[in-house]
Amino acid sequence: MKKLIIVTCMIILASCSTVKQKSQQQEVESQDKLLLATLWYQKSAEMRAIYYQCFRNAETALTANLAREGITKPAAVVLDIDETVLDNSPFQGWQVIENKAFNYTDWSRWVELARAEPLPGAVEFTRYADSLGVEVFYVSNRTVAEMGPTIRNLAGMGFADADSTHMLFKTNTSSKIERRALIEENYEIMLLVGDNLADHSGTWEKRTDDNGIPAVDADRDMFGTRYIVLPNPMYGNWLNELLKHSEGGSSREKLVRLLETF
Repeated sequence: MKKLIIVTCMIILASCSTVKQKSQQQEVESQDKLLLATLWYQKSAEMRAIYYQCFRNAETALTANLAREGITKPAAVVLDIDETVLDNSPFQGWQVIENKAFNYTDWSRWVELARAEPLPGAVEFTRYADSLGVEVFYVSNRTVAEMGPTIRNLAGMGFADADSTHMLFKTNTSSKIERRALIEENYEIMLLVGDNLADHSGTWEKRTDDNGIPAVDADRDMFGTRYIVLPNPMYGNWLNELLKHSEGGSSREKLVRLLETF
């Protein structure tokens, strides 16, 4: 009888261990969905060309906007930071290698290093704006606690206006509407630059099943004139909304369901 009890206990323990292992495997979802997007971002000549093209377009648009009549306030441009002026793709690469989903502890470790490289054309654009007497503001969803290393990073790379006066970081909301409004109290925003449509307007902060595409079509005249959009295939509202509106267990299952095929 004693032997039977011991054997039974061993079976139960082995079963619990198996369940625990399966549970842990389910919790760690593969980050391979980032693989191609991150490689394109880091290694493709097309990515660099698009950034140069966008920032050259930004210079042209800014010059044209400054020539407009009726400007009564000092001029400003508003830029996002991550994947707009700083390249954080090494963090995404680390996620793939380590098979770790995004979390703020690891992200903060990366930010503290203050070694993100400037994206092609970004430094030059901020200096161009500064040379025209235009204030450069950085409206980012980095946290206020991350401002110190962010300033070191931007200033070290030669960005214009890389100081706390020109940075509006996230406090209690990811929405940038109020922070843009604060700038508009004293400045006229001539141009908004970002990799996420919500960097430009609150219209795209919450997207429905249409993914915000009709709103883009309706505002088509704003792109290249007031809005400059940069490419980011790695993450963003576009991906969050797709995952939110699709059924499936894993992210891969959800995304595969959304594919259009022939």
